Amino acid sequence: MAAAESHSARMGADFGPEAGVEVPPGHILRVEIRSPDGPIWSGSATSVVVPASQGAMGILPRHASLLSSLDVGLTRVRAEDGGEHRFVTGLGFVEVHRNRVLLLVDFGEEPEAIDVARAEAARGRARARLRTPSEKVDAARAEAALRRAVQRLRFAGQPRI
Repeated sequence: MAAAESHSARMGADFGPEAGVEVPPGHILRVEIRSPDGPIWSGSATSVVVPASQGAMGILPRHASLLSSLDVGLTRVRAEDGGEHRFVTGLGFVEVHRNRVLLLVDFGEEPEAIDVARAEAARGRARARLRTPSEKVDAARAEAALRRAVQRLRFAGQPRI
C-alpha cells in the first residue's frame, strides 16, 4: 500500500491542475456544490480538486464518469476566468459525468466566512463530549462535529486567490 501511496503522490506532483496542465479552449466543467441548506456555488470551471475519502482527487474536463464519497476538507474550483474558489466542505458525494461535477455535501462555506470563535467553541464541545462517554452522547456525531470544527479552523481566514 505504501508503494501505491508514494506512486499517487508522485503522480499528483506531475499531473493535475497544480502542475499547470493546460485545458484546451472550449473544454470546461459545469460545477454545482449543494448542501441541504441550498446551493453553495455553481459555475464553469477548468478543474476541481475535492477531498475524496481516500485523498484529494483532481477532476479535469473529459474525466471518466465516477461516483465517490467525500471527506471533510478543502474543495478548490479553478473557474473558467482563472480565479480560484475555495470552500471548506463536509461529508458527502461527488458525481462526475459528461463534464458535469456535482458535489452533494452536508455543509460548505468559504474560508474567509468562517467564524473562528464559533469553530473553536464547537471543537471544545465535541472534545468534551468525547472525553466523557455516556449513553446520552452519540460518539459518531461528536466525532463528526470535531472533524468539521478542525477543518474549519485549519482553513479559516484564508483569502480568496
